[in-house]
Amino acid sequence: TLGRRRDGSRPLQSDLGPANLKEALADCLEESHLILRMLDTLMDISEAETGTIRLERKKVELSSLVGQVMDIYQYLAEEKDLRINISCPADLYVLVDPDRIRQVLANILDNAIKFTPPRGRIDLEAGQSNNQVVVTIRDTGCGISQDDLPRIWERLYRGDQSRSQKGLGLGLSLVKAIVQAHEGRVEVSSRPGQGATFRIYLPAD
Repeated sequence: TLGRRRDGSRPLQSDLGPANLKEALADCLEESHLILRMLDTLMDISEAETGTIRLERKKVELSSLVGQVMDIYQYLAEEKDLRINISCPADLYVLVDPDRIRQVLANILDNAIKFTPPRGRIDLEAGQSNNQVVVTIRDTGCGISQDDLPRIWERLYRGDQSRSQKGLGLGLSLVKAIVQAHEGRVEVSSRPGQGATFRIYLPAD
C-alpha cells in the first residue's frame, strides 16, 4: 500500500498476497512486451512501405529458408495433427534478405496452422516461372470470407474467423510490405470452408 494523495485517497493498495501480485506483474509485463512488438512491427511495415527498410540481400537457396521455418513450426503442426507437404527444388535461388523472407514464410505458415482444423493439410510448393520464383502455401482450413478477403492486408484488421485467435493483426500487413520491398508481390484466393491459398512472387536470382 502506497501513501495517501493530498485528497486522502490511496493511489495503489491491495490486500492480495505475494503470489497474486506476482501474477499481476507478469500480466503487465506480457502486455508491455505485446505493445513493444506491435510498435516494432508497425515500424517495420512503415519502413518497408516507404522504401527505407534496410535489406541485407544475399543469394540463398529457397529450400534452406523453408527448412529453417519448418524447424520452428513442425512441432506445432504435429501437436494439431496437421500434415505439411513440401515441394521445393534444391537448386532454386533467390536474392533476398533471408531474415525478412523467413518472417514472410513464418507469418503465412503460422496463419495456416492456426486456421486449419486437426487432421488437415498444408501444402507448400515452390517453382520458377520466367524470372520469378513463386511460393504457394495452401491449406484446408476455414477459409476467408469474401468481405474479409480485400481487407486482410490492412494494419490491425482482424476478420471474423481471427477474432478468437491471439495476435497483433499485423502479420499479413508485414508480409505484403516486405514482399513489395523485394520488388515482389503476394496474392491470396479463398472461399469459406475451402481453405486459403497464398502465392508469393519474388525475383529469381
